[in-house]
Amino acid sequence: MKRLYHILSLIALINLFAVGGLAGYLFISGRLNAQRVDQIGIVLRGEFPTSQPVTTQPAQEVRPEPSRAEIARMAAQREYFELVAKRHEREMDDRRSLNQAIQLQVQQEREAIEKKKIEFEVQQKKVREQSQQDGFARTLELYSTMDPNKAKDLLRDPSTKDADVVQLLMQMDAARAKKIVNACKTPEELAWIRRILNQINNLNQAGGGVEGPKPSSSGG
Repeated sequence: MKRLYHILSLIALINLFAVGGLAGYLFISGRLNAQRVDQIGIVLRGEFPTSQPVTTQPAQEVRPEPSRAEIARMAAQREYFELVAKRHEREMDDRRSLNQAIQLQVQQEREAIEKKKIEFEVQQKKVREQSQQDGFARTLELYSTMDPNKAKDLLRDPSTKDADVVQLLMQMDAARAKKIVNACKTPEELAWIRRILNQINNLNQAGGGVEGPKPSSSGG
């Protein structure tokens, strides 16, 4: 009887080590874990679960619906961006309006400057014309009261243009002009005065001017 007890004890130890080795192998290989140990315990105790999960895949994460505060924050943020965009648009419109106003002002100032320039040039032209008229009148007066020989010599000066001589003789008293013409004696002087008288004659024919003095063949 004692020997049978030892044999049964040995068999029990062998079974225990076998079960322990199998359990260790299952744990190491990953086939047995704490969750499965709990499930085995439930089966051994007869506590069967009412339902088993259909799949072991993890359920997809369900994103929570945004709260009222989150919705309000998003709406406020959207409104802020809209206000910023409208502000930028107003600033761009203001800048365009300012640029147009500056361009218009510059254009008006340019036109005013150009107008003043034209008026100044017209005024200067009038002054020059009046000055020329005054100068011509004084020159005409000088030549009209000057000795005819002296007047002839001055009019024949190379610096005096033929057109000026023609105008002076045409505006001069006919008797005085005739004395200057008669003062021409030499061939050079006669050639010069003949050229001047031809120009006077051409002007008279073209514009009906005052008939100029005729050269005298004598010295009187």
